[in-house]
Amino acid sequence: MENLDLKRSRGMQGSAVPSGSGSVGEWEAKELLRSRGIAVPSGTFIPLEASRSPVAPSFAGPYVVKAVSPTLVHKSDAGGVRVGVTDAQSLVAVMADVETSVSTAGHEVTGFIVERMAESGQELVVGAVRVPGVGWSLMVGLGGTMIELLEDVAFGIVPVREDDVRRMLSDLKVVKLLHGFRGAVPADVDGFVELVMNVAGPGGFLESLPENVVEVDLNPVIVGPSSATVVDARLICSDPVAAAPNGLRDRVDLERLLSPRVVAVLGASTTTKNVANNFIRNMLEYGFQGRIVPVHPTAAEIEGLPAFASLDLIDEEVDYAYVAVGAARVVEVLSTSNRVHFAQVISSGFAETADGSDLQERLLAVARENEIRVLGPNCIGTLSPAGRLTFLDRAPREEGSISVISQSGGLSVDVVRLGANRGVAFRSVISIGNAADLTPAEAVEFFLDDPETSAIGVYLESLANARQLLDVLRQRAHSKPVVLLAGGRTKDGSAAAVSHTGAIASDYHLWPAIARQAGVHLVDTIHDFVHVLGAFQAIDAAELIPGGGVLLFGNGGGTSVLAADAFSRAGLTVPTLSASIVADLESLGLPPGNGLSNPIDTPAGTLLVEGGAVAERILRTALQGAVASFLVAHINVGVILSNASHLDQDVLANLIDSVAKARSGDGRQIPAILVLRSDGDAAVDAAIRTHARRARDLGIPVVSELMDAAVVARALDDHCTQILNIEREQR
Repeated sequence: MENLDLKRSRGMQGSAVPSGSGSVGEWEAKELLRSRGIAVPSGTFIPLEASRSPVAPSFAGPYVVKAVSPTLVHKSDAGGVRVGVTDAQSLVAVMADVETSVSTAGHEVTGFIVERMAESGQELVVGAVRVPGVGWSLMVGLGGTMIELLEDVAFGIVPVREDDVRRMLSDLKVVKLLHGFRGAVPADVDGFVELVMNVAGPGGFLESLPENVVEVDLNPVIVGPSSATVVDARLICSDPVAAAPNGLRDRVDLERLLSPRVVAVLGASTTTKNVANNFIRNMLEYGFQGRIVPVHPTAAEIEGLPAFASLDLIDEEVDYAYVAVGAARVVEVLSTSNRVHFAQVISSGFAETADGSDLQERLLAVARENEIRVLGPNCIGTLSPAGRLTFLDRAPREEGSISVISQSGGLSVDVVRLGANRGVAFRSVISIGNAADLTPAEAVEFFLDDPETSAIGVYLESLANARQLLDVLRQRAHSKPVVLLAGGRTKDGSAAAVSHTGAIASDYHLWPAIARQAGVHLVDTIHDFVHVLGAFQAIDAAELIPGGGVLLFGNGGGTSVLAADAFSRAGLTVPTLSASIVADLESLGLPPGNGLSNPIDTPAGTLLVEGGAVAERILRTALQGAVASFLVAHINVGVILSNASHLDQDVLANLIDSVAKARSGDGRQIPAILVLRSDGDAAVDAAIRTHARRARDLGIPVVSELMDAAVVARALDDHCTQILNIEREQR
C-alpha cells in the first residue's frame, strides 16, 4: 500500500508535517481525506493577513468560519467557530470576531477555514488510535461536544468489514436517532457506513498513513438525510508504536505435544525435590506409558530413572522437553540438540522481567536454529489426559473434548481444578506464559481442525496475542465455539491524550471489539469461563435456536423475578406464556400457590407431587406451542431436601430426570440448563455434587446461580447466531 504524502498536502497553512511528534491540522487533514474520496465540505484556507480584505468563496453559503491556531485543540471551547454565516460580505467581520475570541482565550490565530455549511443531521465521530501490537483501533459513536461526557461509542479493529461497522452502530444508544426516532427524518446510515469503510476498511485511509501518524480524529461527522460529511478532522503524530504481529508460521501440529512417547526432564535434582522432580512423580502416578528421560550433567539416575548428561546424548527423538533450569542456562541446554520437537520452558526471568528481553531473543534464536517449538517461557506445563501428560498432581483422568490455552500458569491450575469439579472433561490445557514462540493463535488454529476438540477456551493477557487470534479466526469460517477470558481489562483512559478517541480508547473497550469481530465469547470471570465451556461440552450446537426466549421453571417466587431480570440484562427474553398454555397448566390439578405465566414458579409442595415426576408434565405442557430457545430449571436444593425428608424417593433425582425427559419434543431437543442452588449446608452441597453428575450425564450443564445460567444462555444464543451467519454467507 502506497502511503499518503502528508507534506505534499500542506495546503495554504504551509506548516510542515512533523517527522516525530506534533499534529496535522484540520485543513491539511481534510485535503488528505478528500484525496481518498472521503466527503468533506467545500472550503478554502484564508491566511490571517488576507482575512482583512473582502472574501469571495467559489462556493455558495451558508458558511462556517473556523479559526486556525497551532495551540487550539477544541475550537468550540475558545469561541473559534461560527456557523450559519449567510453571505460572503459578512465573512470579514465574522473572522475578526472569531480572532478576538480565540486571542482572548490565549491562542495565536494564523488563519481561517471558510467552508460551506454541511446539511443538518446527527453528529457522529469516527476516530482511530494505533495500539501497540494491535494496529489501528477504530471508534464510532455519538460525536460533537458530548462525546467524552456520554461515551456512547463502539470500537473495532482495523481493517473492518461492513457487517462490523453495522454491528458497532447497533451497539450505540444513538442508533435510534439515526433511524428516525419519533418521526424524525432518518439519517443516511448507508452513507455513513461507506464513509467508515473508506476510512477503516481494507486498503482504506488508515492503512495508507505513515507510521508516525498515531491518532485520527474525525469529529464531528455530520450524517444528514442524504449524506455523511467530515466537518472537522485532526491527525496526531508521534513516535511509531509497535506494529501488529505479522502472519503466523506454517501450521503447527501439536500431536507430539499432546501424545508424547519420549519426555525429557531438565532441572530435576538428586538432593532436593523441586518442580522438575515433582513433574516426574506426577507423570509416573498419572500412568504415562512412554519413556521419561531425566537430563542432568552428573547424575546417573533421578527418581529411579536413568539420566543423561545432555539432550544430544539421548538415543532417540524427544517429543516433549520439560525445562525447569535457571533462566541463564536454558539457552545452553537447548542448544545441544536438534532432535527436540517441543520444549516447555517453565523457567522465569525472560521478557516478563525488566532485563530479560535479550535472553528471550537468544532463546528464540536457538529454538529456530534447532527447529524446536518453545512453549513459554514463564509457564507451568501441559495437561493431556489422553496422552497421560500432566503438570500437576491429582490431575483429572477423564478424556474430554475441551481444549484450553492460557497465558497464566496459576490460572491453568484453577481451570483444571474448577473445571474437573464442574464436570468439564479436557482434551488439553496448555500453559504458554510469555508465548515467545508458540502463540495462542497457532494453538487455536490447530484445535479448530482437531476432531477431538469440541470447544476452545483461551485466557489472554496480551492484546497483541488477541490481535493474532482475531486474524486467524477472521480467515476461518469456523463453527467451533471459542471462549475468551481476558486479563487486564481496565478502563484507565489516558488523561494526556490529545484527541477525543485517544482519551476514550482503552483496553476496556478493545477486548470486546476483538471478541465481537473474531466471533468469540468474551466472559468476565473464571467461573463464567468454566461454565460456558461446560455448556458447549454438553449441548450440541445443532439443537440451538436463536432468539426464542427462555422458559424459567423452579421454586422461589423472588428468585424467579430476579432470574427474569438477569436474563433481560443478558439480552434474552422471558416471554409470557399464552392464555391457552396457562389454562392447560391450570388443568393439571396442581396444588395451590403456583405462578404459571413464565417464570413458572412452583413451590416445594408442588415439586413433591409424584415424587418430583410432576415436573415433566408441567414442562411438557408449557413447552407445547411455546417458542423457547432454552429451558432453565432452578432448584433450591436445601428446601427440596427439607420438605422431602419424609419420602422414600429421591425427589431431586426425579426432578432432574423430568427436566431431561421434558426437553425432548416436536422433533428437537430444547437445550436445558440446570441451576442447583445451595444454602451453604454441607449436606446440601454433598447432594448437589452427586446430583450435578447425574444431570451432566444426561447432557444438562449445571451452574450454581441464575446469573451464571444467564451468562451461559447468552453465549449459546450468540454462538447459534454466529453459525447461522456463517451458513448465510456460504450460501
